[in-house]
Amino acid sequence: MAYPPVAEPVLAVDGRSGRSLDLGSWGGYLASLGLRAGDVTRAGGRMIAGPPRNIADLTLRLGLGRLFLDTPHTRLILSNLGVDQALAPLVARRMRRLDDWRRVWQDLAAPHLRAIEQRLAEGDRVAALSAIHTALALLGLAYSGDGYYIFTPYAQQRNVVAVRERLYAQLRSLTGARVTRLTIVHARGVTTGLLHLPPNASGPLPVVLGVHQLAGDKDDFDVALARFREAGFATCTIDLPAHGTQFDGPRLRADDEQVAVAALDHLATRPEIDHRRMAVLGGSLGALFALRTAAASPRPAAAVAYASPFDIGSGIDLSVPGIQTNIRHVTGAPAGQLLSYRTHDFHLHTALARVQCPVLVVHGTHDHICDFTASYEIARRVRSSVTVWPLIGADHEAASPATAQLADPAIDWLRRILV
Repeated sequence: MAYPPVAEPVLAVDGRSGRSLDLGSWGGYLASLGLRAGDVTRAGGRMIAGPPRNIADLTLRLGLGRLFLDTPHTRLILSNLGVDQALAPLVARRMRRLDDWRRVWQDLAAPHLRAIEQRLAEGDRVAALSAIHTALALLGLAYSGDGYYIFTPYAQQRNVVAVRERLYAQLRSLTGARVTRLTIVHARGVTTGLLHLPPNASGPLPVVLGVHQLAGDKDDFDVALARFREAGFATCTIDLPAHGTQFDGPRLRADDEQVAVAALDHLATRPEIDHRRMAVLGGSLGALFALRTAAASPRPAAAVAYASPFDIGSGIDLSVPGIQTNIRHVTGAPAGQLLSYRTHDFHLHTALARVQCPVLVVHGTHDHICDFTASYEIARRVRSSVTVWPLIGADHEAASPATAQLADPAIDWLRRILV
């Protein structure tokens, strides 16, 4: 398929230093970011560097799991997710086979789940909130993984839905969250959203429309955007087709940015929202749809892409098993059919030239799911102003900007853009 030629953007900036980016070549791009070729990923691969799966299982049985499960890289991933790094060696010691992953993390979450009820009974709101956040983070790890050694097929996440829903409800109740449930009508049907206003703020407010990652949903992305609300932004998260409340509904299609476009149209009518200060933000698959939304709608005044892929179809048949399994589920691809056939239109080749608002690309230099070349392919095709912020050492956990080190680059940039 022939794609239009790449045009130079109006402005390109390195978000860390304010320097201009060199988008003329891959090497020049890295140099302008202060990076070298060996500092970044150039192809998909494993988040956890280790032996083949059968050898990994043997290593665990011998009690040597720390050799690949407790490394500086895995500790950084935990830190970026807001999880105590000291749990890395503990998990490595407790696992005796790869299939133990979910059980071990669930066991670690169990005392925090019990502590919630105890602290609530004692009236200790602060301790209860801490326990809720920790339990959500640990359960998130239990039902995710690296996609190669460990992963839970999205279809099996039904097992934890009730627990998570209770935790979300407790969290919102304890924080006095100003949350409105929305019904969003779009071209293919209906989805649900959460409009979450920052505390002690009055409208009309700037809003960040958040689009979740593959196998995520509006509730977990709502929790991930808490720092944006603390910074004064309203947030709205939605369920993509085949996710969340739409789990059993129509399967995901490449043009489902129409769901986010409809959400922006709805938000623009609400008195709490300043329709001139709307941004769209996504993580991983959600970042691809956030950029496609900015191309399809004139409403966004800014777009933020965390850990975005550039062309899903081009590499999906070589990706890690966890990504393939979940893509197959949400797109409804039949068994035996090449996933590239079902996902060949999930790309940004033609969309980026239509984006009119400023764009921020936030990408981990060690991303093994959407490798760092995606940031370059995106930056050099955007014709509006583009800023790139490399997260040094971060992997694909950057798709969920819940912690300060991940969220703050976008918060600072949005404050400047949505003045």
